[in-house]
Amino acid sequence: MQIEISLEAGDCRTWLSGLAAGLAARGHRPGFRIRPGGGDSRALALLRGFERRLYGDSDPFAPLDPGRLPAPEGPAEIRLELSGLPAADRSALHLAVDGEAGIRHLAPALLAGRNPHLAIRDGSGIRAAGLPAIEAPDRLLRALPPVLARIVTLAGMAFAGMALTDRSCDGGPGSPAEGMPAAGPVSAAGAFGFAAAALGARLARRLGLGTPLAEHWRVGIRPRAPRPPFSGENGIEGFRFLPDDGQRYYADPILWEQAGRTCLFVEDYPYATGRGVIAYTELDPEGVPLFVPRPILAREGHLSYPFLFAHAGEIYMIPENAAEGHLPLYRARIFPEHWEYLGPLIAEPLHDATLLRHGAAWWILANTTPDGGSSWDCLALYRAESPLGPFTRQPADPVLIDARLARSAGPVLEEEDMLVRPVQDCLGGYGRGLRFCAIERLDEAGFRQREIGRIAGPAGRGIAGIHTYARSARFEAIDALTPRERPL
Repeated sequence: MQIEISLEAGDCRTWLSGLAAGLAARGHRPGFRIRPGGGDSRALALLRGFERRLYGDSDPFAPLDPGRLPAPEGPAEIRLELSGLPAADRSALHLAVDGEAGIRHLAPALLAGRNPHLAIRDGSGIRAAGLPAIEAPDRLLRALPPVLARIVTLAGMAFAGMALTDRSCDGGPGSPAEGMPAAGPVSAAGAFGFAAAALGARLARRLGLGTPLAEHWRVGIRPRAPRPPFSGENGIEGFRFLPDDGQRYYADPILWEQAGRTCLFVEDYPYATGRGVIAYTELDPEGVPLFVPRPILAREGHLSYPFLFAHAGEIYMIPENAAEGHLPLYRARIFPEHWEYLGPLIAEPLHDATLLRHGAAWWILANTTPDGGSSWDCLALYRAESPLGPFTRQPADPVLIDARLARSAGPVLEEEDMLVRPVQDCLGGYGRGLRFCAIERLDEAGFRQREIGRIAGPAGRGIAGIHTYARSARFEAIDALTPRERPL
C-alpha cells in the first residue's frame, strides 16, 4: 500500500526513519511530503540539549534532513497527517495526542507527567488508539522512544484496517485523557522546572537522601477469602509475607495444589547475580512456608513468572525467558523439584505468557515489544489446538495497547461462568497496581475485556505496587513492591 505521510519541515525528526522502516516491514511503501513551517519552542530545544549533554541520551527529536526520507512514489492510497493541519478529505488520517491533532502535543504531555493517549483518526472516528507506557518519566529523551514506537505500531494497525473496538484503548470512559485539556506549549519555566526536578532527584539518590526507593518485591499468602476480590476496590488484609534475607526478592507467585499439597512457585531474584531463577516452597494448612524457597530452574538469562498448567496427566511450566528470546517449555519429571526442558514453545521474546483454554482452542496472552517499545503496554494473542503447540500468532496484533490493562498479572480465573484476567497497571511505573478484567471476547477475530475491580495496598505502609495475583482451592497469593529496608 502506498502511504503518504504529511508534515511540516520543523517536525521532520530522526524518529521518522523508524516510522518509515516499521511501515516498510509491514509491506507498505511510505513516502513523506514535507511542507514549510513547524518546529520546537526554544525552551524544548534547550531541554533536549541539556539532557543530551548531562545523560548522554540520544535524541529521537533531533532535526532530520527531509532528503533522507523517501518521497511518495505515486498516488497515495492513504494519507496520514502528523503536524496537525486539517485534512482535506474525511478519508485522510491524522495523529491525535490527548485528543489534539499533531505530534507537537507529545513532548508537552510528557513534561506534564502524562501517559499521552494516542489515536489515529479519520473523519468518521478513531481507527487505532492506545495508551503507551512511560518507563522513564523524569527524562524526556528516554520517555520519547517507547511512545514514538507506539505511534509506529498504531499507524500499522490503522493502515491494516483492523477493527478498533475489540483491540485498543479508545479514549472512552476511564481514559486518563478524558476531560483533560491538552498540555500547552513548553515554556522556559516549565522546561527548567522539569530538568531541575530530575537532576535533584538524581543527586538525592546518589547521596542517599530522602525516602528509600521502593524496589523490593515480597510475596504474601492468605487463606482464600469467601468472596473473591474481583469487583470494586479491595485491600490486602490478611496477607502474611514470606520472610527473606534482604539479599533477594521474591515475586510472581503461582500456587499449585497436587495430592493434598500446596506448592508456591516464585521468581527468586538474588541481587548479587541480577538474574532471576524459579524457586518453590510448600505451604502448611495455615499457609506458612515449610522451608525457604528452593531454586529449581535457572538459565543463562533471567527467569520469572513460573506459569504452570496440566495436560494429559503431566504438569508443565512456561516461565518467562524473554531475555533469551523465546518461551521455554518444561515438563515435571518429579514434581515439584525436577523439570525437563522440552524446547521453545514459542520462538519469540514474550513477557508474562499466560495460557488458558477457551472454546475449542488453547490461547496464550502475552506482552510483546513491537517496533522496539515497552514490554508493559502491548498485548498479543496466540492460538493452538494443543497447549503443547504449535501456536500461531493471531493477525489482530497487538490486541491491546494500554499501560493500565495489557500486561498479565497471574493466571486467568473462572468465576461464575466469567473469565477474570488479573492485569498490571503500569501507569506511574512497572507493576504499580493490579486490576481485574472480565474477558468478554476471545476468538480468532478479536479480543475484548472490561475492568471490574482493583486490589491495592493500604496507605502509609510503604507499598508502592502490587503486580501478581494467584489463587488455589485454599489460598491466595500476591506480591507487593516495598522499600528494601522496611519489613512488612
